[in-house]
Amino acid sequence: MKKILKKLSNRELETLNIIQKKALITKKNIQAITGMTLTTLNRVMKSLEDKKLIAEAGISKSTGGRKAVKYSVVENGLYAIGVDISRTYVRIIILNLKMTILAKEEFFMNDTFSPEKTVEKIGNLINEKLLKLSIDKSEVLGIGIGTVGPLDREKGIMLNPENFFNGGWRNVPIRNMFEKKTLLPCFIDNGTNAAVLAEYLFGKGKDLKNVVYIHCGIGIRSSVINNGIIIRTMRDSEDSFAHMVVDFNGEKCSCGNKGCLDSYSSINAIVKSFNSILKNNSNSVNEEIKEEDYNKILELAVHNNKTAVEIINKGAEILGVGLANMVRILNPQLVILYGTLIKNYKLYYNKCIDAFNKNNCLNNDVIFSDGGEFKENAIAVGSGLIVIENYLKKTGIGGK
Repeated sequence: MKKILKKLSNRELETLNIIQKKALITKKNIQAITGMTLTTLNRVMKSLEDKKLIAEAGISKSTGGRKAVKYSVVENGLYAIGVDISRTYVRIIILNLKMTILAKEEFFMNDTFSPEKTVEKIGNLINEKLLKLSIDKSEVLGIGIGTVGPLDREKGIMLNPENFFNGGWRNVPIRNMFEKKTLLPCFIDNGTNAAVLAEYLFGKGKDLKNVVYIHCGIGIRSSVINNGIIIRTMRDSEDSFAHMVVDFNGEKCSCGNKGCLDSYSSINAIVKSFNSILKNNSNSVNEEIKEEDYNKILELAVHNNKTAVEIINKGAEILGVGLANMVRILNPQLVILYGTLIKNYKLYYNKCIDAFNKNNCLNNDVIFSDGGEFKENAIAVGSGLIVIENYLKKTGIGGK
């Protein structure tokens, strides 16, 4: 099936891409989008049906005349795998062309998870899931990896990402490692780029032009789609927004500046601040909390520990100020916030939006979403989508 997909004509690819994005669509609507003559479109559609890439999937409502047949991409025969490699967890998803999640697996990371151990475990889990679903590897288009930048996408290398619990994540040839382990083609991009693509094409951002995705975890990661195009940063880094300076006399940041958003609003900053207060409290007998144990601080905040609540709320409020600055510059229609801090501590999201509203002096009209359509699955779903896009549009969006 992969070979069939690669041999499709431009018109067949265009038509298949439209049907995949629209989920259900009539020939009349496809004709209106493509401008093809009915004779040409009939020929293209028949070819796609014969190749078992599309099928009749319903009937449209009657408007007084004959009911029109609706078409959809097939459910079986072609699949993509999406892998979300964060600093704290890995999530694996298997999708079909209809963007249905057929299987999902996840595990959490600690300081023992080197790149080699991580790829080995992911590869084994993929093999197990494919076997359980009775999917042959010849039916799998490839593996999309959404991970932490900066990246060399052309070479498939993770360069020098910060704050992994294991110190071995430097200059990692992640694409080659996956292709050697799984014998499948692999595509790589920033996790937030994958997430914003999924939300833009199939989620809360569908039918919008400008969408921002912010992932609030160990670091603050972000991605922007403007007028339908992913805005790529230098070295495909995700942390440009994270290093917006909000206080030039503020906390020292890992980038060398002072007062960056990341030095207040990330898990890394929250843990650092909490430990600093513990250390300065002469009456405290508590041991220092490690970054991988950040949930202990979130649990304290949930139970109204004063120190934990104040630190987390301050981080959320500063992020809200940063969002107000960003919205003034980019004027997005939708901003999606997610990540561990949003998922595990609801007040973080609320405080962030409150701070944004207080600082939105120009009254920019923007919609906020807590997690978008795909929630915790956004990066993995988007990573699988990157694989599909590389075949349907031949865009090279994932750097392959």
